[in-house]
Amino acid sequence: MKFPYESLHRFPLGSLRANGFLYEQMRRCKEGFGGHLDELEPGMIADPFVNKSYVPMWGDGDQSGWGAEISGNYWTGMIEMAFTMQNETLIEKVTDWVNAMTAKQREDGYLGTYYEPDADIYEDYNAWGTAGAMRGLLAFYEATGREDVFRAVYRCMKWFAKTWTGEHKTGYVGGLIMEPMLFCYAYTKDPELLQFAYDYAEYLVEHDIFSSSYKSFLEKELEYTSNHSAAYGVMTRLPALLYAADGGEQYLRASRRILANIKKKATNLNGGVVSNQEFLGPPSGISETEYCTYTFFNATFSYMSHITGDASYGDDMEQAFYNGVQGARKKDERAMAYMSAPNQIMATDKSSFTHDYFQVYAPCHPVSCCPVNAVTVLPEFVRGMMLYDDDGGLYLSVYGPVTLETESLSVREETMYPFRDTVTLHIDRCEKENLKTVALRIPGWCKAYTVRVNGESVNTEADLHGYAHITRAWIAGDTVSVTFHMETQVVRVDDSDMAGKYPIAIVRGPLLYALHPAEAWCPYLGTPCTPLPEGWSWYRVVTKHDEADCRDHHDRTGMRRWYTPFNVALDETLSPDDITVEELDIPCDAYPWECPPVKLYLKGYRAPYLYPPYPACSIEPYGDRQTVTEEMELALEPYGCTNLRISYFPRAKL
Repeated sequence: MKFPYESLHRFPLGSLRANGFLYEQMRRCKEGFGGHLDELEPGMIADPFVNKSYVPMWGDGDQSGWGAEISGNYWTGMIEMAFTMQNETLIEKVTDWVNAMTAKQREDGYLGTYYEPDADIYEDYNAWGTAGAMRGLLAFYEATGREDVFRAVYRCMKWFAKTWTGEHKTGYVGGLIMEPMLFCYAYTKDPELLQFAYDYAEYLVEHDIFSSSYKSFLEKELEYTSNHSAAYGVMTRLPALLYAADGGEQYLRASRRILANIKKKATNLNGGVVSNQEFLGPPSGISETEYCTYTFFNATFSYMSHITGDASYGDDMEQAFYNGVQGARKKDERAMAYMSAPNQIMATDKSSFTHDYFQVYAPCHPVSCCPVNAVTVLPEFVRGMMLYDDDGGLYLSVYGPVTLETESLSVREETMYPFRDTVTLHIDRCEKENLKTVALRIPGWCKAYTVRVNGESVNTEADLHGYAHITRAWIAGDTVSVTFHMETQVVRVDDSDMAGKYPIAIVRGPLLYALHPAEAWCPYLGTPCTPLPEGWSWYRVVTKHDEADCRDHHDRTGMRRWYTPFNVALDETLSPDDITVEELDIPCDAYPWECPPVKLYLKGYRAPYLYPPYPACSIEPYGDRQTVTEEMELALEPYGCTNLRISYFPRAKL
């Protein structure tokens, strides 16, 4: 599928296949919560589009709304994962769901969860939930070519175009129905579908409940709490999709501007758009990100990458995926956190300031939107790793171990990026004239790089879009390697709208680094809607430390010292030259999120009064600088290797 006005194009689902640690994470997710969510919470996930069941926590009455959202997003993720892994078991599973769902389509074309005679068909979640499921069906069509599945989606879009006319639209997230509507337009060029999207965009201008219209996006200022952060993740891409279909520059400007403002004003260095109380907020050490937000913005950045041809959106994808996305997952993929933050000294049912259970780790939370989106984010990241143009150009837009397989081309990206600085592309199969250019994304953080073709250096500079192009007669057996000169950066975090502490963060390449204490995972029953079967658990995560490292005593001067792994501060004059990088030799089959391939070493200071002796949650430090005692050695790990951490360090009072 191609949009008329997009700069680059995505390959069909199944063309890009995860390798290495990306494949291993998908395998673990399949064996962990990802592959079992429909069994763990069938009422929310397995049943809504097929055999609606009763979910006690949702109360009496119609249960169509949340179920449609949660179930639709889950099956979209599972469809994408099945074909990205080329896993026959998963393909059979998602095919069964597709067949069961499409069999429920009404004669008038409606295909969703609002089937009851008294159902409110104009309810916001009818469009929102249905849109999620339609994305999955369109992905299935992409991977299989099954025309009956596409016809089902197309008929459903025609139903909305004919039924949701005039004021029969909604001002919150119902507008997401524009996305599958525009996808169907790209296939069919049906003017009724494009007109519906136009009309909905203008409707939002007049009914802009949460600043979600393209005209709101064009305003200069981003207002905190102006929208649910996860909803912004999907709404911000709709104008760009309308541009891709129509070419209206004002729509593209709207998406570009709102995303730039969000990145500048509401995004932490872990790539997470702040979701305090689930709504937009400013960065800080304890500002939380809802997991859904990672997934929705990851997809938006991926869309922007191919619609605009701008390499910087690949930077955004990597920042979120290789940091925040990983830092909120149990590394065996059997639990994840609804909310997470740059600084977390515990993850318990009392440590989040949003909701009691939001920082605990569970295979499925009582409202399971975040667990299902933790499935979807993995294959959607892989789908955006390579793009192509109409002139035989292959674009490496995001880096990691992946293989591209098409009828005329087979290329394999071999790398341990982002833990290492070199990416090598092997062209294993290439039919004549099907590959003319290889374009390498040059990350925004990269000041110098080296490119080699078949071992020989090549001089090439990035263009205005951030890609370095290599044009030649490519043949099977050719290799391209690029080495990015990763420099360590000491960053002063601007948290002026939240805490005003201006903490210090350490970044190298696309990775944020963190102090990582030993973690104790404490299983407990939790409060799932459906009781968990044997072998599954919720977890409170707390710091595990030796008595020698955590003690309360007085030194000769009478100063009380409380030694915990988190009571540290950094000298604000710290220089990158003061930091040592160690690339560790790990077994070739080691999982990097469990066994960090790189660590950073630097000096810090004990800050005995930073946290109270018996903390209940992570807090912002008191004062702008911290009293410190002796100097100490610190070892930092990639943020994604942690579940408890300090990544925003307070400044020492020296």
